[in-house]
Amino acid sequence: MVASVPCLQAVQRSPSALAIPRRIWAKTDSESNWHPLLLHMLDVAATASALVGREPAATRNRLADMLGLPWDLARPWLLLLIAAHDLGKACPGFQCKWQNLSGLNPGRSPNIRINHAFVSQIALAAWLVKRGWPDELARLAADAVGCHHGSRASPKTLEALEGDRSAIGRDEWADARHALLDTLFEVFQPTALPAKAGLSGPEFMLLAGLTSFADWIGSNTEWFTFGTEADADDPAVWFEARRACADRALDVLGWQPRTPLLTSPLSFHEVFGFSPRPLQEAVATVLADLDEPAILLIEAPMGEGKTEAAWFAHLELQRRFEHRGLYIALPTQATGNAMFARTLAFLRARDAGRVLDLQLLHGGTPLNDHFQQLRLATVHDDVDPDAAQVKAGEWFTHKKRALLSEYGVGTVDQALLPVLPVRHHFVRLWGLANRVVVFDEIHAYDAYTGTLLIHLVRWLHALGSSVLLLSATLPPAIRRELAQVVGGKLPATEAAYPRLSVFATGNVRQTHFEADPTRRVTIDIQPIGSELEDMQTELQLRLIEGGMGLTLVNTVQRAQALYGLFPEGRPLLWEGEQVGKLLDDGTEIYLFHARFQASQRQLREQRVLDIFGKAGGENGELRRGRKILIATQVAEQSLDLDFDLMATDLAPIDLLLQRAGRLWRHPRPHRPVAAPILLVAGLAGDAPDDFGQPLWWGAVYAESVLLRTWCLLRQPERRQIILPDHIDTLVQAVYEEDVSIPDALQARLDKALMASDGDDIAKTQQAHGAIIGLPDDASWDEPARFVLYDEDDPYVHRTLAAQTRLGDESLTVIPLGPADGFDVGIAPRLEQARVWSRRTLRVGRKGVVKQLKALGIPESWQQCPLLRNHFPLCLDDEGRWLADSSVRLDRALGLTYGNET
Repeated sequence: MVASVPCLQAVQRSPSALAIPRRIWAKTDSESNWHPLLLHMLDVAATASALVGREPAATRNRLADMLGLPWDLARPWLLLLIAAHDLGKACPGFQCKWQNLSGLNPGRSPNIRINHAFVSQIALAAWLVKRGWPDELARLAADAVGCHHGSRASPKTLEALEGDRSAIGRDEWADARHALLDTLFEVFQPTALPAKAGLSGPEFMLLAGLTSFADWIGSNTEWFTFGTEADADDPAVWFEARRACADRALDVLGWQPRTPLLTSPLSFHEVFGFSPRPLQEAVATVLADLDEPAILLIEAPMGEGKTEAAWFAHLELQRRFEHRGLYIALPTQATGNAMFARTLAFLRARDAGRVLDLQLLHGGTPLNDHFQQLRLATVHDDVDPDAAQVKAGEWFTHKKRALLSEYGVGTVDQALLPVLPVRHHFVRLWGLANRVVVFDEIHAYDAYTGTLLIHLVRWLHALGSSVLLLSATLPPAIRRELAQVVGGKLPATEAAYPRLSVFATGNVRQTHFEADPTRRVTIDIQPIGSELEDMQTELQLRLIEGGMGLTLVNTVQRAQALYGLFPEGRPLLWEGEQVGKLLDDGTEIYLFHARFQASQRQLREQRVLDIFGKAGGENGELRRGRKILIATQVAEQSLDLDFDLMATDLAPIDLLLQRAGRLWRHPRPHRPVAAPILLVAGLAGDAPDDFGQPLWWGAVYAESVLLRTWCLLRQPERRQIILPDHIDTLVQAVYEEDVSIPDALQARLDKALMASDGDDIAKTQQAHGAIIGLPDDASWDEPARFVLYDEDDPYVHRTLAAQTRLGDESLTVIPLGPADGFDVGIAPRLEQARVWSRRTLRVGRKGVVKQLKALGIPESWQQCPLLRNHFPLCLDDEGRWLADSSVRLDRALGLTYGNET
């Protein structure tokens, strides 16, 4: 009934009644119950109070600094600001949304399409100025709490809204909003005015992120039940009572007090139980000299213990600077999965004295068994008292909340989203602020993603985080860019490789350390032709006595074609899925690339690790016989794989060396080949191949870098390389253009340089324009940066949407066969949606993408969180796409395109 609406009289008859804040509603339910706006505002403030109360003192001090006040004086203002986030619901446009009141008074119908958060922003800024706040500080603080629904209002939007009286109401509504703010003032009783004139970019993001975070929790009726008009009579009492509700909510969510894992310093040996390597000793020494959060760059060979060094650094940095957790970012889902398992074991080995939350962040999370077991596990009281209890809280599994978790492992893409114009990016920034963030394999990115990474590091440094960057092979330009981040300069003579660089505010220090001599490997470089038949022949001849071989090619189609060159054989099944084939001579051939359905890719990834990993089975039994893995770059980064022989397509020198690090990686009593050999396809002949069609290598890597790499490795003295001794010399030669080029290739190289330089400049500029702005200038507050996107919306044009990596547009599809019973008009059951969601696959062929977008996403799928923004790929009984039979999903090969050459 209309009479049940709380402020109906205020809307229709007695505007003066709006001065009574308790009569304005904020939340309703299906039974026409309503929650007063004042009480909801206090709920969210109580949640913010509980959140920051569980934060380290360093976080609270940083929040206080935004107002230029000590914490005890800043806290009342901070809670008032956050409480005011929904102030704008006190307007006719919002109040008449309930029970469709807009039609009650024809001719004076309010505009119910209003964004109430922007009304909050307008009213709060004006009220703060009247209370003595500087204009700029009031504007920015109100803006920060006004974007809690994920988007910012441009000045034009605010100007238009201020003039829309049908939406925000006339003077009596302004009086009601001021009455609400005055009531909040009485509850929190701030006593000192801010000593700052404005907010910096990092301060704005912290306030915006905390506001949204608190609102998400404080709006949950499971923990914050509705109050009544009578409850609004004593708001101070209500606030105190709701603080207990907030604490219970955080306990349920698993948001524990952010206390360090170490309360006193421990040596590396005390932490891990074994003596540190020179790299790890160098890190421990450098950490002891730090007096503020810093950026650490570790350049060291593969297998030197960079991960353990990063974990140790996290423990010490967290203890010293009160960092609130750890996030480890990797280049691929496969490397993220491997690191997640290792990090879980690392955390469980700590005596934390409390439950720790660990999240896995990437698109394949539902398929990761370690994570799903952690998510579903219940923490019991009968666990080892000396081991940390670790879980994956369900609330944090939502993609926008995952970075809020105390500990996380995932892809670099998830870490980059906070500096891209996506909705609620500031919540993600809040999650990474005052934290230890580790980026592994940082050499793996092109100019676009690499530039985004540098911008992210700049933001993290400004937000008080410590950053560790790990790489085995790194172009020198990255060090120069990191020096610019902190306003420092590299030493005139840099420390020799391997090295540790420390970038702190205004200065850069470098330390050389010795590589582990027991891991030194001498590798023979042997050129072969670029034809796939050359690879196949060489592998079979050189592994005549058996052994583990890897063929790493630059494109999926080459991997599929090479797999097809081997005889058909019998399918090799694992857990019911085909992962390879068994030839008549006993050879096992495995195929691993990114064009398999998610569940199949997960199985192949695990099988690859089982067979070709360090152990090769419980007693090494899986490494018997002859086994060959055909893979793309998914096997290049971070995975702990060990091969006796490798054939690889020509690639940039740093990536070739990274691939070579998979040769003879671990000591073994016997190898079926006499020495580690790296066969490089495309290196044979008097001149390099055309890197265009049919190889397409030029579409993957810059031709100029490929040419310099080719020329370098063609030199007689480079036919044998020593890892790690030669890594830095070779990488610098190629990327600093210190390679002798034959006259016959100079014109081709010049042309390639013009193209690659232009491409790099374009990618770099695109990255500069893509971000939310820089933290140390006003670019983050430019109205042009206010447009925020849904990062998963497949219909947002790629030149406008935020991207973490460049490349052809791709879509996520779910393959469906006749037996699946798919009907575009029928919503799938939840269990069916779960099964289908495990089949996800990325499709990037331009023509296919165009057709899929024309066919569209079923409306019923858009209402299902598991299927939202996914496209059905309807197949016949033989796996052919109904819309284009040249596109086929093959059980052995993955997704194939019939017109590939």
